[in-house]
Amino acid sequence: MKILLVMPSVDNGYWKKLGKKVGPRSEPLSLLYIATYLNQNGHKAEIVDCEAEGISLEDLEENIRKGNYDCVGVAMLTPLYSQAVNICKLVKKINSKIKTIVGGSHPTLRPKGTVDDEESIDVAAIGEAELTFLDLLDAFEGKKELKDVDGIVFRNGKEVIQNKERQKIQDLDLLPIPDRSLIKMSLYRPSVSYYRRLPAYTIITTRGCPYRCTFCATAKTGYRMHSVERVVAEMKMLVDDYGAKEILIRDDTFTLNRQRTADLCNAIIERGLNKKISWDCITRANLVDKELLIKMKQAGCWGMHFGVEGGTQKLIDGIKKDTTLETIEKAFRLCREVGINTRAYMMLGMPGSTREDDLATIEFAKKIDPDWAQFTICTPYPGTQMYDEQVKIGNVSSDWDTFQTWGGFSETDLPWVADGRTSDEVKEMQRYALKSFYFRPRVIVRKMTNIDNLPILRKYVLGAMALAAGGSGRAPE
Repeated sequence: MKILLVMPSVDNGYWKKLGKKVGPRSEPLSLLYIATYLNQNGHKAEIVDCEAEGISLEDLEENIRKGNYDCVGVAMLTPLYSQAVNICKLVKKINSKIKTIVGGSHPTLRPKGTVDDEESIDVAAIGEAELTFLDLLDAFEGKKELKDVDGIVFRNGKEVIQNKERQKIQDLDLLPIPDRSLIKMSLYRPSVSYYRRLPAYTIITTRGCPYRCTFCATAKTGYRMHSVERVVAEMKMLVDDYGAKEILIRDDTFTLNRQRTADLCNAIIERGLNKKISWDCITRANLVDKELLIKMKQAGCWGMHFGVEGGTQKLIDGIKKDTTLETIEKAFRLCREVGINTRAYMMLGMPGSTREDDLATIEFAKKIDPDWAQFTICTPYPGTQMYDEQVKIGNVSSDWDTFQTWGGFSETDLPWVADGRTSDEVKEMQRYALKSFYFRPRVIVRKMTNIDNLPILRKYVLGAMALAAGGSGRAPE
């Protein structure tokens, strides 16, 4: 069968104001995994990334009309809900016989409702979709019944049926290395603060996270790993075929398995990849130690990203972060000692928070002094414990387009605010946090002294201009 997989354009809220200037344009890895797997199994899958390629709905309509596709799959993240639905409607307008499938975090976390709400959607894939999509194509070809395809919700006349859950892939190496020739790799780059040299590309080496953070949709989802050999092979391919100078490892908790992390670092060093690329990763503060950080530095790791979230123990206990402020401080100190840059992910407006709590979070970010700090607005996404708790209280919006962690730069109200807070106050707090952290003299001097080429200067100027464009820079009253 001939399949088109579509990544919708991001054209709302934060992205309109700031994202196109400083935000990422990341390879659609989820679609690449699916398309590569389908092509390996005898189908013809293509990818269109509307945002990266600048493709409008009108352009997409022309592509679909010319393509003679049997099936169109659309990535549906919660902030992209409307865009994904509009693409499904477009497909059905072109040819009602083309099957429409949505997948991604939103239908995974709200499966039956997604199909029930929109008649232009034929099927929603739940969770990991590589095996599911292949089974779906078998069903469309009459080789099996839709009711026998695990991990989907589908429309059967006026009835919406949810099948049993599909078991997660335990051996990730069963999936081929994503075929990047299916996309235009020259279009992709990380956010301005996530790289030092281009080209910089993204890989995923593990799936899932066993921790229980209430705000996270991947909490308590286990942990599965690609083999060291498979990871090194993908890194080498990015270097040899696409000239990668940096690689961003976007696992939720990269260093969870300490021995595997050390083994991967050794393999990178043995193959000489550490002399060709640098890389960064995301993990937890309680999952690093000085010995491991030294090994990672030797293997080319230049940046560590930690989920800090809050600046008081009350806040991080409230979201079940299962760590302490002391542990967090130690992780940032060790990275500085070893010479690895750091990024702190902070959240504002968490459940039970006050204005004073958010100000304490901002001050804690200054205390641990990461090279970069990201202050997002706490947003209870469907499928998280936090969402379930707040829905019971009854104060969460169902306008999915407003579910943006960068809502401080949007023109809409936030989909949810903690008791006693207002949307305007929390939005202003986000803008204040960024200016308060980055426009300190010591930070400006540190950034300027680290500039050694024009592209780095340009990205810093873009970032500074983007921050200066929003808000007064004063703490909200």
